[in-house]
Amino acid sequence: MNRRLLGARGIAFALVAVTLLATNPLPQAAWAWQSTAEPNPVAWAPCLQVIGIPLDPAVADCAMYQVPRDYMSGRQDLISIAMLRRRATDPARRIGSLFVNPGGPGTSGLHMAYRAERILAPDVVARYDIIGFDPRGVGLSGAVKCFESQEQYEQTFASRLVVPVTKAEVTAAMRAYRDYALLCAGNAGPLLPHLTTLNVARDLDLMRSSVGEEHLNFVGLSYGTMIGATYANLYPERVRAMVLDGNVDPQLRTHNGLEYDRQRAAGLELVLNAFLDYCTAAGSSCAFSEGDVRAKFVLLRERLRQGPVVLPDGTQVTLSNFTGRLVDGLSVAAQLPELARSLADLYELVQQGTEGRRESGPTDVGSAGWFAIPAADVAGRETTGETPYRFGDSGQGFNCLDKPYPPAPTVLPVLARLWEHESPTFGRMHAFEGVPCTVWPVHWWNADRFSGPWNRNTAETVLLLGNRYDAITRYDFARSMASHLANATLVTVDSFGHTALGLNECADEISTRYLLHGELPSPGMTCSANSPAFPTVGA
Repeated sequence: MNRRLLGARGIAFALVAVTLLATNPLPQAAWAWQSTAEPNPVAWAPCLQVIGIPLDPAVADCAMYQVPRDYMSGRQDLISIAMLRRRATDPARRIGSLFVNPGGPGTSGLHMAYRAERILAPDVVARYDIIGFDPRGVGLSGAVKCFESQEQYEQTFASRLVVPVTKAEVTAAMRAYRDYALLCAGNAGPLLPHLTTLNVARDLDLMRSSVGEEHLNFVGLSYGTMIGATYANLYPERVRAMVLDGNVDPQLRTHNGLEYDRQRAAGLELVLNAFLDYCTAAGSSCAFSEGDVRAKFVLLRERLRQGPVVLPDGTQVTLSNFTGRLVDGLSVAAQLPELARSLADLYELVQQGTEGRRESGPTDVGSAGWFAIPAADVAGRETTGETPYRFGDSGQGFNCLDKPYPPAPTVLPVLARLWEHESPTFGRMHAFEGVPCTVWPVHWWNADRFSGPWNRNTAETVLLLGNRYDAITRYDFARSMASHLANATLVTVDSFGHTALGLNECADEISTRYLLHGELPSPGMTCSANSPAFPTVGA
């Protein structure tokens, strides 16, 4: 083996080991916070009045509910959590309240509740009040924002690529991420240190009590499974019904952010390979099936490493947006045929040899790189833009406090080279995703966070759903969740796509029986896909 590579690998693994050794779960007294007073009941009112959105008052109402900003300080600083209740359509047969979370982190949960029929069966919507909420720091719950304007955001990330390859691209990406962290330190506000899933679970327990429920009913998708697993181990006796779909690996996620990201990349690579195999087997039903499918794909990927391909309309396909398009397409089963057509069109253009090539990468920021930028260089810049910043940064905040990363940003470009040997399509992208957390202004080891144990016995069995070809939370994560939770059963869905509820009839039937009647599926249950990945042409 190359000595230089071996040395880099040793450095990277040593940093991972430091991260693992430094991770010290908080003592039970710290995370098992209990309120000394009964929470105030939620004051529901028309959504137009509460959140400024004219939703049908006959269907839903809203509230702003106050919770502690910092559960550990003993101070009385409060923040407001935005809640939306879609009332049961058959109130005479109402079972109770069902809280939902769509994942993220950083995603609003209000729309998920208002459009609950997209993931929940009519009988569930009829018999539960469906309650969605914006977690702390998200949307209407005191959105955490690192930029003062949209122009400042665009300026900061102007030369950053999500899959940087050349030295100039890597340097530009590293500099942009440090600028980002510095801006978060100056602009995000006092809630930034308290963006942990532990605090979201505490908020959820207060909301549960505030709507008059003694026990929690909960449906969590993707990152929402992390909220559910955390709640289940903080308050196991209060779990009545919990469906977790598109599961994370809670142990790995809270103990080793780097390894978690590496395994996400490897999982995506497995899904991509399955997609190429299915395409080959589908023949003419898959637009990309002619010839050696895998060889054609590798040719496209390696061509894009050399520079962008210019489409006839002038649009540039870069390695970064190509990789992003793959992730999006592989995450939704219904998009697989369109993804295959896009690959076929791009391959035909490359074969013609008329596409554009790289003349230069993003502006080289200089050999000093991002290390030489003093904090004042970012904090003191004038921002002339006046367009309100459209996004939010709570998702990054949750990731950086929940997922431990070593404070050593220079290891990430090293890992990018290592990971792409194992995951040539997605390894580099996932390695650079962790850069902001290595320079984040709040250190995870000082945060009020929960990292287990995950094996407390819940009052009722938790129902887990896992797609076999999930591109975002790999199927192995669902199996890991099942092994860590003391009282859970896993249903495997033999399908592509991220999450199954509302997309797979079998999974919907199982979750409906569980939520309405407490019925559990047989151990080892597997659901078939609704339809093949590539339906027969003309069918």
